[in-house]
Amino acid sequence: MNDRLKRARAFALRAFLIYCVLYTVTSVLFDHRGTTYAGISESACSPQYIGSGAFEDIRPALINEFVPTFVFSAGEPANLQEEVIVPYQLVPDPDDPSRYVWRGAVAYPTDYGATSFGVRLSFGNGGYSIFLSKSVLRALGWIFGQAHLDSHIGDVEMFALYLKPAPQDGYWMIDGLTTYPHGNRRFYPPEEVHCFRDSPLLYISRGKHAMYPSLQECNNASVVQRRRLHLMAEHCSIGELYYPVTLPEFDVGDSANPNNIFETSPTLRQSEVFQGEDAWGDCFWGGHGADDDRICRARFRWW
Repeated sequence: MNDRLKRARAFALRAFLIYCVLYTVTSVLFDHRGTTYAGISESACSPQYIGSGAFEDIRPALINEFVPTFVFSAGEPANLQEEVIVPYQLVPDPDDPSRYVWRGAVAYPTDYGATSFGVRLSFGNGGYSIFLSKSVLRALGWIFGQAHLDSHIGDVEMFALYLKPAPQDGYWMIDGLTTYPHGNRRFYPPEEVHCFRDSPLLYISRGKHAMYPSLQECNNASVVQRRRLHLMAEHCSIGELYYPVTLPEFDVGDSANPNNIFETSPTLRQSEVFQGEDAWGDCFWGGHGADDDRICRARFRWW
């Protein structure tokens, strides 16, 4: 009887130690969690008082009042404070002279590619997700960012907010939103755009940086999708809120008065993260220039 008890205790101890090792290793390598995707305090976007006047007179107020809020996921591998910038412009809509377009390009040194995708099992409104941990993502991005696994140096995702006068005198309102997740244009009518503290919300997928107006849309997006199983799934959660700086040094101007902020911005020149870029050039290279053999993976055009 004593021998049986000793063997049982030894087995239980070994099983416990194996569990501890496996749990520790998988915790370092993976982020795995139940997912309900609860949002933050969203509300319908209400008109904002801007005043009236010529375009150049109200332009600064339109920029400041309608600057979006970016919601980054927990475990986002990019260093938001040191690496991310948002070149922007506010220009008349070429297709509708009665409204303006607030356009921004969220720029990152690295797209973490396939390494940032995960697997998600869906159960109604919830589910279970498995993703590589932030430390592994950054390591793989550093190793493979110049090579394969769909990671690449230089990443940019654009958005455009359409603004028009509201019925109330001096007020302006959002008239639509366009995003370009992974280069695919998507337009959303104003009722599908939500705000947080009067700022339009954009949820940014972890490591891949595609933008969506809701958590639900991001977390239902994947490259490969089967019934209740998402392979290479996008992932958004409530991590860090990021408010882009809208100082004039990040304003690229327009095609009549272009401004290459990568050369003129004191902040960017000091950081050296995007050294050698041309805001009005043919490609965004992530600060590594066009002198090497890398493929241009991020193209955008200002108006």
